[in-house]
Amino acid sequence: MMASFCLLASESVRHRITSTLVDGFSNWWEMPALVLALAALAAIIVLLSRRDAGDLAWPIRAILAALRLGAVAALAAAYLDFERTSEREIEFPSRVAVLVDTSASMALTDPTADGTSPPRAEQALATLDAGGLLEALQERQDVAVWRFDTTAERIALLPRGGHEPPTGDWRDRLVAQGSDTRLGDALAGVLDEEPAGALAGVILLTDGIVTAGTDPRATAAAAAAAGAAVHPLGIGSDVVPAAVRVADLVAPARVFPSDPFTVTALLQPQGMAGQTVRVALTAATDATAASPTPIDTVDAMLGADGELVAVRFDVAGLPAAGRRTLAVQVMPAGGAPAAAMEPMTTDIEVVDRVTRVLLMAGGPSREYQFMRNVLQRDSSFAVDVLLGTATAGISQDAQRILDTFPASDEAIAEYDAIVAFDYDWRQLDLAARTRLERWVARESGGLLLVAGGVFMEAWLADPQMGPIRSLFPVELRAPNQLARDAGTGGSEPQPVRFTSEGAAAEFLWVAGTRGGSEAVWGAFPGVFGRCPGGAAKPGATVYAQLGDVGSGTPAESQPVFIAGQLYGAGTVLYAGSGELWRLRGIDAAAHERLTTQLLRHVAQGRLLRGSRRGRLLVDRDRYAVGGTVTVRLVVPAGNAATPAATCRVTGPDGTRLAVPLVAEPGRPDVLRGSFVAAREGGWQIEADLGAADDEPLARRIHAQLPDRELARPRIDRQLLDDLAAATGGQTRFLHDSGWTPDAARALAAALPDRSRREYEAGAADVLFKQRLNGLLLAVATGLLCGEWILRRLVKLA
Repeated sequence: MMASFCLLASESVRHRITSTLVDGFSNWWEMPALVLALAALAAIIVLLSRRDAGDLAWPIRAILAALRLGAVAALAAAYLDFERTSEREIEFPSRVAVLVDTSASMALTDPTADGTSPPRAEQALATLDAGGLLEALQERQDVAVWRFDTTAERIALLPRGGHEPPTGDWRDRLVAQGSDTRLGDALAGVLDEEPAGALAGVILLTDGIVTAGTDPRATAAAAAAAGAAVHPLGIGSDVVPAAVRVADLVAPARVFPSDPFTVTALLQPQGMAGQTVRVALTAATDATAASPTPIDTVDAMLGADGELVAVRFDVAGLPAAGRRTLAVQVMPAGGAPAAAMEPMTTDIEVVDRVTRVLLMAGGPSREYQFMRNVLQRDSSFAVDVLLGTATAGISQDAQRILDTFPASDEAIAEYDAIVAFDYDWRQLDLAARTRLERWVARESGGLLLVAGGVFMEAWLADPQMGPIRSLFPVELRAPNQLARDAGTGGSEPQPVRFTSEGAAAEFLWVAGTRGGSEAVWGAFPGVFGRCPGGAAKPGATVYAQLGDVGSGTPAESQPVFIAGQLYGAGTVLYAGSGELWRLRGIDAAAHERLTTQLLRHVAQGRLLRGSRRGRLLVDRDRYAVGGTVTVRLVVPAGNAATPAATCRVTGPDGTRLAVPLVAEPGRPDVLRGSFVAAREGGWQIEADLGAADDEPLARRIHAQLPDRELARPRIDRQLLDDLAAATGGQTRFLHDSGWTPDAARALAAALPDRSRREYEAGAADVLFKQRLNGLLLAVATGLLCGEWILRRLVKLA
């Protein structure tokens, strides 16, 4: 931390001339003794001069005495041994920390007299810039800008004077997306990392909604001890209108025509405890359709504020193939929908064909057998098998048993997904390996790679496996590294730990809700063996790792268990162990659900390919508010309209944004772009291929806020007042009095100046010392010569 602190320090250099003889004195009487000795020597010289030149005129006597005294003074100065040293004066400026809340609750809007306010996060950013807070603070202080939610980090260090260093726009990181608010931990991090003694205060922009971590009141005591007053700027309102929010809408991604399925809506009320509402489910071929088709209506009783209420719809089936937009609308039990009760939508694909899957296995492992059996029992899948160790005439539960890998692009194009269980890729020639890679990248093929310990080491040693290695979302280790890895197996299971991306990935849910899925995975003991793959590749997503949170191993160093990546137009998923079948020991239905969801996830590019001229792909349908949505537009090779392809999104509030598209390196037919889903609700993505006779491709995703962040949406005034009172700060609530540049200047003036100066001595100037001593000796010699000449002229012996 001190290194960054010194970067903003200013310094000046000054020179000091000192005597090494005097500096070496250690007793109090040495300096007075030196002065008395010099004074006595001067008196003796004067007395001797008066005795020798008593008969001369007084001007001559004075000149002779002055010459003698000057010579002795020069010699005395040389004896004192003067030296010049440089001294640097370093000024460390005072610093103020500005903490900006980036948790999901900061994406909320609040009621005002004129309607609704901008999202709380936008208000915080406006306070910093248009409100003049940063400008006012930088007049006297360095400003450290921090963001905090689940974690806390400093994102900018702005120097005193108002000029920002060229380190990128840190404002882009102030996006409300965190699933938790750990205000106490953030304050502790500031006190720990900012320089001790220089922190003039902490300015806090937050709504005060704390969902996890240390109690901020406990951290406030440490801030008070450090002399750093906390000045909360409360953003948000403590008045929340009565409303019901559809927190989530869970429906299968695809169904068959006329097949029954279940839709679950999760309602989260505010100020309507005990009331009954009517929940309607509708379907339409277009999200903007004026007259959607009613499906079902259910009455539900609401619980306490923030409490989730599940509403289940049993749908008998949808008639024809195609995409449908399901919408859930909440209405008072006896009337029309209220304006505040906005609907939630989700897309569902009605497909009239089965998902064709090719299972490739190095041997008949348990993972292979259990997955084959699950898919065989599911009428929505058609399974072919390629078993590496099979002999002629072998019998397997599959539609077809292949002897070799599909021999042409047309043959492999029959499949929507391929699953490889510890397959020995050396059995495929270079043309077949290249054909597999092309099927994934060009034809939106879905690939599930399951690692194993039988054949993997052998094919990894083959330098011709480049096309296969490129498909894996993790860096695979060389055989010598496999042998050195001691964690590939053992007698104790290694628990599965999901990342935040894995916890939100619905294809990994083994129950109907996230909470139910977490309960099942929590009971899962783990796996015994794993492939020691390395780190995830750039752009890949790690969904799960192996290792206990309390093991002491940093999360980024724990082995990757499940990871995925978008490979060209296709989706690749990797499992670091072939032991997912052990989930059957907890719940056989959970294993079957996971199996089908994994296959449908990787096959989504094939099943939802869009028009014949292109495909619009996203990696999932649900995102956290503030999350980055990556869009891929796949255009057939050689299409002249590719340079004119455009993409745009429409937000929940009707705002339209253009999404710039760029070609992936080495794949000019795959265009990629991204945008931030900054608001909760449905986002419509449309891509135009640039041809007048082709309709735009469309997908719809939904941005969600974490339930914990919305359970208590009101600003916590009491907490913010307590923090200010405990540390000597001042509280201001923007919803009550707004914010102006005058208020910013007043707050900046209330902060003390904690700047300080330190002095650092440099080395002695040797050349200066040599020149000074030479000059003193020359002066002494010249004065003595002048005295001798004058005595000769006045005939004085």
